[in-house]
Amino acid sequence: MTLLNRALVLVMSCVALEAQTAKSVNLFVKETAGIRRFGYPVNARVPFSQGSFTNADNVRLSFNQKETPAQFGVESRWPDGSIQWLSVDFNAAIAPGETQTYRVEYGDGAKAGETPRGLAVTEDAETIQVGNVRFRKTGTPLLDSVKYRGEDIATGLNGIAVTDAAGAEHDLSTGDHPKVEIVKRGPLAVVIKYSGRIAIDTQYSVPFVLMIEMPNSKSWVKVTETVDDPAKRLRELSFHSPFSLGALPWVWDFGTEHWTYGVLRTSSESVTLTQAVSASGLAGWHVSTGPMGQEQPYENALRSQPVEWGHIQSGNEVVAFAIGNVAKRPGTYRVSQDGKGQASFRFAPVAGVTHYALTVYEHFVQTPVHIGAATSPASILHPLTAECEQRQYILSGVRP
Repeated sequence: MTLLNRALVLVMSCVALEAQTAKSVNLFVKETAGIRRFGYPVNARVPFSQGSFTNADNVRLSFNQKETPAQFGVESRWPDGSIQWLSVDFNAAIAPGETQTYRVEYGDGAKAGETPRGLAVTEDAETIQVGNVRFRKTGTPLLDSVKYRGEDIATGLNGIAVTDAAGAEHDLSTGDHPKVEIVKRGPLAVVIKYSGRIAIDTQYSVPFVLMIEMPNSKSWVKVTETVDDPAKRLRELSFHSPFSLGALPWVWDFGTEHWTYGVLRTSSESVTLTQAVSASGLAGWHVSTGPMGQEQPYENALRSQPVEWGHIQSGNEVVAFAIGNVAKRPGTYRVSQDGKGQASFRFAPVAGVTHYALTVYEHFVQTPVHIGAATSPASILHPLTAECEQRQYILSGVRP
C-alpha cells in the first residue's frame, strides 16, 4: 500500500470514527426529602433540538462511567421526524440530600446494552396485565386482580367516580367505554392512559383522564385522575378499591402527628378520616369509627399538617396508601375503610372550580416483606427530582 493510500485510509477511519461518536447531555438526580433510597424509580424528560437524532434505540445512560439500565421512549417529535422530547426511566440508589450526575449519550455510536428485566405487559380484548396486577379496559372495575400473596382485590366499588351537586355518584359503567392507551410498556416503567367522558345525565357529560403508573422496582400503583367540569355541576371526585385482606381483625392507621391507629373487628365496622385543607396548606381533621352509620368521634386536630398516608393490614396482607399534593389542593378529603374491604378516597375542592384532580398511591406489600420493596409513604410522596443541564434547554429551544 502506498503512503498516499495509507493516508486516505487513516482519514476515512477518522471520519467514520467521528460519525460514530455519540453526543451527550448531563442529567441531575436530586434527593430533597432527606430519605435514603434503594432502587427508587426516576422519571426524566430530555429535550433535543430539531435534527439531533431520530432513533430512540441510539441512546444509553451511564453513571460514574458505567452503563445504567434504562428505558427510553419518544414523547414527541419535531416536524422533520427527529426526537423533540425523550423520556428516560431508571432506578437509583441515592443518599439523603445527595445529587447524582448521569450522562445521556445519544446519536450514532450510542447503543444501550441488553434490555433489563422488569415488568411484563400483556393484553387481550378485555384486560391489561402488568406484572401481578390486571386492569379492565372498561375502567369499571379498574383493578381486576392484584395477586401478591392471595387475591388482594374483592368485589365492590372499583375505579374513578364523580359526585354531582345533588349527591348522585357517576362512574364509567354508563356511557361509552373509555379509550385505553399503553403509553409506556416497560420493562422499568409502565404507564396506562384511560380517557373519555363520564355521563352526568342525557344532556351533560364531563371529560376525564386517568393515568396509571407502575415502576418495576416497587409494588405500588399510582393513579392520577383529572376531570373537567365547565358547567360547575360536580362537587366531588373519588377513587375506590375493594381490598381482600383475609380474616378479621384488620389494623388501620393514618399518618397523623399522633400516629392514629385502631382495629376493624367485624365486617360491619368502618373508619373515616375527614380533613379540610386550607389555601395555606394546613388542615383540620377528625377520625370517626364504629358500626357503619353509627361511627363515633375517635381523634381530631383543629390545625395540623395535612394527613397524606395510612395503612390497612391483616395478619398476612398490607396495603399502604398515600394521597399526592394534599397541601397544594385546598378542599375536603375523606379516606374511608370498612370491614368488608371497601376503601374510598374522596376529594371535594373549594366551590366554583372547573378542574378536578386526585392522585392516589396504593402500595401492595407482599409478606414476608422484601426489604427492597418496602418503601415508606413519605418516600412515595417525595419522589426524586430529575432535570437535565440548562444548556440543553437553550440548545433545544424548548422551555423546561
